Amino acid sequence: MFSTSSSSIASDIILSKSIKPKLRSGIEHDLNVLMNLKFNEPTSPEILSVMNLDKITNDALKGWLEERVNYVIEENALSDLKLKLKKVVFVERENVIFPTNTTTTKNSDPKAELEAEDDGFTVMSNTGAGLYLAGKRESKVYGLKISQGFFKKPIKALAESPRVGIIQIGEGLFARQLTINNENPNALANSLNRLATFFHEARHSDGNAESLAFIHSPCPRGHDYEGVLACDENLNGPYSVGANVLKEFIKTCSTDCSEREKEMLLIIALDSYGRVLKTNSKGLKTTSWDATPESL
Repeated sequence: MFSTSSSSIASDIILSKSIKPKLRSGIEHDLNVLMNLKFNEPTSPEILSVMNLDKITNDALKGWLEERVNYVIEENALSDLKLKLKKVVFVERENVIFPTNTTTTKNSDPKAELEAEDDGFTVMSNTGAGLYLAGKRESKVYGLKISQGFFKKPIKALAESPRVGIIQIGEGLFARQLTINNENPNALANSLNRLATFFHEARHSDGNAESLAFIHSPCPRGHDYEGVLACDENLNGPYSVGANVLKEFIKTCSTDCSEREKEMLLIIALDSYGRVLKTNSKGLKTTSWDATPESL
């Protein structure tokens, strides 16, 4: 029987004190789940290539995630109240010279291209990469204040690279209609699904120049998500990462996931694979992008 202790967090990722206690506990539980999975079966060569890893272990996946996710912030972290009164987003420096080759997001909303959605719910968003993209367009270094609780100064995270790693949880992360097993909120399958989304969003912390933040592209005509910013024009982007990680997670389920849960997780993985386009918008064969993170 799979078990994990929620008394200690098996991750160095900092969770904002403004996250609601129930959600905070759920995130801590999921991160502990990651460190208790048993990766015994042969690993798919595809995931090693996509994630540039030598092998899949708890420590390898934990390290990969923590390189790209440093903070998790609450759903309303960027509300009008917090932006205007608390000034949670601030300009650290102006007239900054960023690396050349601006991205294709020049005239678009980076938030829409850096978030994971399901059935209209925002599940997670890579706010750090969005701040870096916005700062690059405006020649400014933006920062975000992250709560450490009452009477403590907030952390000032500076978006000097997409690797600042600020992930914002959305309304859909623990939504009942997006949960695999509603009868048992602590079911392993629920954690695996959410963890795959974490890894999806973590990929947005990578890239440089044209690959910066691994932004999503509009799905082409005839696709199930036609016109929606829900496809990748690369072989190693967020949807590839999420799908491959989830497939490896399913192998660890054994008897701790029902056959129905495994099937549902596989359907989610196949949906993500379906968002990886075989040809890009220029009509060229899709390739892997350079994941080296850009920085000042």
